[in-house]
Amino acid sequence: MLIEIILNGKKENCRGYRIMYFLRLYFIISLIGYFILGNSALANLYEKKIVSDIVMPKYFFTDKVNESCKMKKDSNEFYSNSLFTEFDLSKKSNYSWLAKLKDYSWVKDHAKRSDSLDVFFHQLTDRMEYLYATLTNSIIDGTIDIQANKAIDLMVSWAEAEIIMDTTSVQQIKDMIKSGSFSSCYQGKGKEGAKCYWHAAQEAARYAGQFNISANLVKTYMNDKERELIENYLDSMYKKYIQPWYVTSGAGDKSIDHGFYQMGHGAISVLAYAHWKNDKKLAIYAFKTAMKHINALILEGGFINNNSFRGVRGYWYHGTALNNMLAMVALAEKYNFPVNDKIYNKLTDAVNFMDRDAKEYLTWLESLPRKKSFSNGKVYLKYNNKNIYVGNASWKHKNARNYMKSSAVFLDYLSETYTKGQINRERKEYKVFNYKRKKTGLGVSDQELGFNPTCIHR
Repeated sequence: MLIEIILNGKKENCRGYRIMYFLRLYFIISLIGYFILGNSALANLYEKKIVSDIVMPKYFFTDKVNESCKMKKDSNEFYSNSLFTEFDLSKKSNYSWLAKLKDYSWVKDHAKRSDSLDVFFHQLTDRMEYLYATLTNSIIDGTIDIQANKAIDLMVSWAEAEIIMDTTSVQQIKDMIKSGSFSSCYQGKGKEGAKCYWHAAQEAARYAGQFNISANLVKTYMNDKERELIENYLDSMYKKYIQPWYVTSGAGDKSIDHGFYQMGHGAISVLAYAHWKNDKKLAIYAFKTAMKHINALILEGGFINNNSFRGVRGYWYHGTALNNMLAMVALAEKYNFPVNDKIYNKLTDAVNFMDRDAKEYLTWLESLPRKKSFSNGKVYLKYNNKNIYVGNASWKHKNARNYMKSSAVFLDYLSETYTKGQINRERKEYKVFNYKRKKTGLGVSDQELGFNPTCIHR
């Protein structure tokens, strides 16, 4: 009866009435579809809308680079080679230092020098930061065509040398677990000197993502042969490191409780690859899973599961999580991916969380009951009736970091730009952070993120 009433009208042989007839018919079919399919139909329509609305920014992180973000190095106290005060690949010394990466083995260096507490990854991240900063500055200066050719030569040499591809993979870690030869970072019990195989794979995924970001910046300057070589290298790194690490570390895990770390906990690396491939569905996957992760990890009061509870570095690691979460929100804005208000509110709480005395916070953390799991011997503490994994925490005061995470170089900017939270600049925790990022040369960009968020034009 309803259909008959809706379709009933003057049956005149006129185009207007035929159009109205088909519009009414479409409405009826849509209505029937809703009653039959219910929420799944609406979800499908919503998914299609996200795909149609998503955009790929020209420079991966922005369509237009904010010119005020031009990067410079005031100190010679950092980088694996501390000779360079300007970003220019045409200078022989600069280029030679970068080129040496083809002779470097991250997996051998990691085995020799790194443990669960301290990871010496700067041979990789310093060079990736230098390359990114040089290219971004050249976009601002209008000299990208000069720097791009040099950058491509370097990237081709690294791809040909298969840099990072000999590193321990997630699959190898799984094989070790099956064979019984695997040991967790910190042995799951706070053992600072224990080997950490996960760090090796994690840093390989970070390098792959940061290499991919710079490749995106110069892609249009590559010839066919260069583009094919770089793409094959990117494909290999994605399949061996980026994708497996991202899925295994939480994005594809039902129990999200192991914290949030560099490269948006791997999502930025996935997104960089999606940008190279112009794959909107993969970009959406990166955002959806990252936002789900963020929503699950931020607890009442702004605490972040795992990060905020990591013993003498809990306050410090809170900044790592927050920095990377905010970066994903900043990128979502440029990709036109919708972020729920609930996440913005939680991030605001996480920003305001830092307005506290870090030493007093540590004393409170130490008062929480800790226990070992009967099933795996790993250490957890109890907070609000929730078991929080802290097997990757140190409780030795000599290892304390009672200040905001200084390698999260633009944490204050991100916090006050993308949330309603406020950074208390009078706190010693902020003042130490500010001193360290400026005076000890921790970087001109952000090595945790692979890009400088202040370069995003808003």
